[in-house]
Amino acid sequence: MSLSIFIGCGGPASLADKTALDLFTMGKKAYDDKKYIQAIEYFQTVVYNNGGESFVDTAQHYLAMSYFGSDDYGVAAVEFNRLALNYPSSVFFENGIFMRAVCFFETAPGHHGLDQTELFKALDQLEDFIIDFPESPLVEQARQYLALGRERIAKKYYESGLVYKRIGGYTAAQKYFQLVLDDYTDSEQAPLSLFEIAKINLKLKKYPEARAGFDNFVTLFKDHKLAAKAIERSKEAAFKSGVFAFDKGELTAAKERFESFIKDFPNDDRVGSAREYLSKIEDKQSLLTKDGHAES
Repeated sequence: MSLSIFIGCGGPASLADKTALDLFTMGKKAYDDKKYIQAIEYFQTVVYNNGGESFVDTAQHYLAMSYFGSDDYGVAAVEFNRLALNYPSSVFFENGIFMRAVCFFETAPGHHGLDQTELFKALDQLEDFIIDFPESPLVEQARQYLALGRERIAKKYYESGLVYKRIGGYTAAQKYFQLVLDDYTDSEQAPLSLFEIAKINLKLKKYPEARAGFDNFVTLFKDHKLAAKAIERSKEAAFKSGVFAFDKGELTAAKERFESFIKDFPNDDRVGSAREYLSKIEDKQSLLTKDGHAES
């Protein structure tokens, strides 16, 4: 009889003849050797058939870790949750809470464009872990997972904004970009989102808002690769703001904006044009004043 046939037919019966401690020892050796499927069989037998043993919580811990080691994160999360619920006094309780969150993290698709429901669960649990166990040596790892997850979600929202922008859905686009700014300020997508919001305002001829956005970008992210472009776009928005007001006949507002442009960007190539507009505004205002006196 071959060894494989012997194990296949006689394995379960042979496990029944082992003590709980024997099974645990065999499971731990299999775990250390990264033979996780074997380890799961041994630890399951201990947990399900020997609930009164003092080391059952340890077996539960290694059962969950074995599933995790075999990349079965969904079942591992269930087993870590069972550890947390059934053995709150265990030395492995804290690790079980942390690893349950890690399992949800690993279960979520790696690409930000796919459903990230499990990742949201992971982030919530990681945030709770940091609050509940501030002195834990696992806090640093929790923060690292949290940063990775937040970056993935921020990228998801940012690219959603880009999609809406491409199809002309500017209101929806700005909502997604603003969501990144509000909730994921520390992400790489935050400066990009601020830049995109300002670009949309510039396109929609909301020039004061656009300039404010580009100026904020330079203030907040002065070392970013887009900072130079933000300065140029701010100048563009400032000049066009004056032109827009002039074309609408809002002479007082146009005058204030051109004067501000000249003061803020004295070396810009459009300063000459701004002065020409100021001259036109002065002529129009003088004419209006004369017409007013004539009518009176």
